[in-house]
Amino acid sequence: MSSETMSSREIIETGLGSIGKVKIIRALAEESKLATIYVLHKKTHLKREDIKNNLDDLVRIGWVTQSKYANVMYGINRENEYVNKLIEFFNDVGYIGQS
Repeated sequence: MSSETMSSREIIETGLGSIGKVKIIRALAEESKLATIYVLHKKTHLKREDIKNNLDDLVRIGWVTQSKYANVMYGINRENEYVNKLIEFFNDVGYIGQS
């Protein structure tokens, strides 16, 4: 199911369905460049397999972009309305930018 055929509720539940996804969104939002699974593993301390599964969902709903160079790279989709509101919320409550 792609984000075009999903309701807002389904998109939000998919995007925020686990603490791992929230950690990945935070890590990517704090990065100024694309990140590999290795970088995400170092920043989130999640298992690589969990990162891959969560990224699949986040890419599917359009919250994360995937680019294939020598390695597969991921970045937050700052053109997505849901992502922008979520990042704004994370900033407002101090979740982003805190150590």
